[in-house]
Amino acid sequence: MDLPIPHTNKVAVFSKIAGVENLDSLKKSGKYIPGCYRIWGLNRPDDLCYIGQAKHLGTRIKQHAKGNNLNTSAFCFELGDSAKVDLFLLSGINDIPFELSISNLLCLLEQYLIFKYKPKINKLLVARPGIIWTKDVIAKHREKVGKKVYIYLKSENKKKITLELIYICDSASYASQLFGYERSWIKNILIRNKGWYKAKIYFSSIPLKELCIDGKMYNVIESLKEYSEIKKYVSKIINEISYRYGKKIRIINTKTGEINTYRSKKEAADALNADPASIYNRDKLFRGIYKIIEI
Repeated sequence: MDLPIPHTNKVAVFSKIAGVENLDSLKKSGKYIPGCYRIWGLNRPDDLCYIGQAKHLGTRIKQHAKGNNLNTSAFCFELGDSAKVDLFLLSGINDIPFELSISNLLCLLEQYLIFKYKPKINKLLVARPGIIWTKDVIAKHREKVGKKVYIYLKSENKKKITLELIYICDSASYASQLFGYERSWIKNILIRNKGWYKAKIYFSSIPLKELCIDGKMYNVIESLKEYSEIKKYVSKIINEISYRYGKKIRIINTKTGEINTYRSKKEAADALNADPASIYNRDKLFRGIYKIIEI
């Protein structure tokens, strides 16, 4: 078959045989299509290919087609429209010999195909079991291999400065996603900003009993939030920080002469029902009416 390159009619044709990509839909229907596959190109040598296996081909092969797999992204891009994929389906098998599991059978089939084609794109020539990366599996994987990140919220009064431990993330990448940033964001915060974000949130790779920075002693208390509420809680903190630490914005209505000052771009954008990215100093009037000034 043609490789299901995104935004082409090849995707629909492929999905009819290999199944849909959406994991939530798969979970409800249970219609997983297990099997092995070979990605290759027209008019290319037989061994210039990639062999793989998947518990659901509809998801895995589309990841290759989108360039999400580091081993094959350059290869698939180079093949372009000439990219093909052979499917070796194991769906509908009820009586598996020797009491093997589907995972065992997939490994046997993949290893046979590796011996047969000797694929040059594969980095490893040993078959390994595939994984369906559901939310539960991702969480277990993070718990097993991730390095914990401890998130503290700073509060202070006249007598003392306190750090509240509000959440413990299983990995730095998950902590970054929790705050709406790319996977490496927390790592950069830990290295470049010594753990501080906006002088309000402190990230640590180890649990703290107390913290001393520049002669200031921080008392540490535990105020952990539940998993179900942490995203909403973090969002609320970020909004408060953006109001407190964002640049003030002055908006002048050139028709009425009305002047309003806002605490941040977000607050100004909310007032104008606009995208915060559109709120900046400009020579041209916003919507032909508003003069925007950062102060």
